[in-house]
Amino acid sequence: MNVAFFFQKISDLFSGGFSFVGDSSVPFILGFLSFIRPLSVAISLLFLTGIIYSVIRMNMVISEVMKAAHHHPEGDDHGEAHGGSHGVEPAHASNSRWDKIMSHINSPNESDWRLAILECDIVLDEMLTKMSYRGETLADKLKAVEKSDFLTIDKAWEAHRVRNSIAHAGSNFKITDREAKRVVGLYEEVFKEFHYI
Repeated sequence: MNVAFFFQKISDLFSGGFSFVGDSSVPFILGFLSFIRPLSVAISLLFLTGIIYSVIRMNMVISEVMKAAHHHPEGDDHGEAHGGSHGVEPAHASNSRWDKIMSHINSPNESDWRLAILECDIVLDEMLTKMSYRGETLADKLKAVEKSDFLTIDKAWEAHRVRNSIAHAGSNFKITDREAKRVVGLYEEVFKEFHYI
């Protein structure tokens, strides 16, 4: 195969100097085109398959990113970053922990009641963090809350104060079954406002 001859014919074709009449290279060119056509179709199909796969995969990745962002809201300057009243996504971990809290509060042991309150406070802290409130302590996060965005804020403060008394006094802090259930009930109202349990 004379490559220079072949390229000369292509050059003549594009420059207008090529003529099919009486040209002995016509059978060669037609033969080459009949060879290259199935090859170009196969390559085109390969590229088309790659494009389709890339689009499907890209949509899957975007869907996964959106799902992750939905379950782990970072907040923005107009809503969640300042708490907002939009709530947070219910967390399966929070629900399983709530079941443990319920088992503690329904226990006959006073130490379990105190533990239930301490656990509620930890869950409250995690919920506020997911709502993008910032602070070194739970009290700092509660101070950052706007009352209009958090209807149960007073109940959260009341429950947190009881938790602080338990944390400071430990087993010396005496609490009745009724009072312990009341305090856990305060936490429950807060969690339910934001659909966290």
